Amino acid sequence: MRPSRHLSLSLSLALGLASSLALAQGATAQPAPKAPAAPEKAAAPQKPAVNKPRGGSAGAPQRPGRARKPKKDAQASLAGRPVATFPGFRMLPTGGSRVFVQIHGGKVDVAESKAAGRLVYRLKGAGAIQTNRFPLVTSFFATPVTQVQLVGQGNDLDMVIDLRTQADATYRVLETDQGMVLQVDFPPSVPEQRSAAPAEGARTRSERRTISQDPGSDEESSDL
Repeated sequence: MRPSRHLSLSLSLALGLASSLALAQGATAQPAPKAPAAPEKAAAPQKPAVNKPRGGSAGAPQRPGRARKPKKDAQASLAGRPVATFPGFRMLPTGGSRVFVQIHGGKVDVAESKAAGRLVYRLKGAGAIQTNRFPLVTSFFATPVTQVQLVGQGNDLDMVIDLRTQADATYRVLETDQGMVLQVDFPPSVPEQRSAAPAEGARTRSERRTISQDPGSDEESSDL
């Protein structure tokens, strides 16, 4: 009876020690729980890159480009034709005035036509570039002419002269080394008139001024 009792106690102690050892190993095997990590800040959403058009903002609506009309080559249209320069104007020593234009590239026929307040000289077959067709204003001169302008008429060219008053003009065509020249001459707009005799008061002042300049007169010099 005694030996079996000691055996039972030994087995109980052995089982208890084994259980304690197993529990101790299990406790050391389990890692300690980690502290919860701080939540990361959410990254700001990036705006999609937008290619901005040149010369305007991205949000502004873009207007459709207008198709430009091709410019006509002025030099090509005048190829082989006489070309007129910009018209000129000058006052003459006689008090009259002259309008002229030069044509390069050949001689042309000139036809004159008259209307109320206007003279027109057609240069047949001639042309002119656009910059030579601007009006030439002469209204601030003492001349019947107020304006001169080259105006295209199909394959011809008109030199239009506007007048403030009707005047008898004469024209002629000259041949020069630089080409043909059309000259239109006008008489003075106001005929020159010799001034009348000075008034009596002006004559007296003139005489006194002449006498006072005479160093031989002591009496008159005292009036200065």
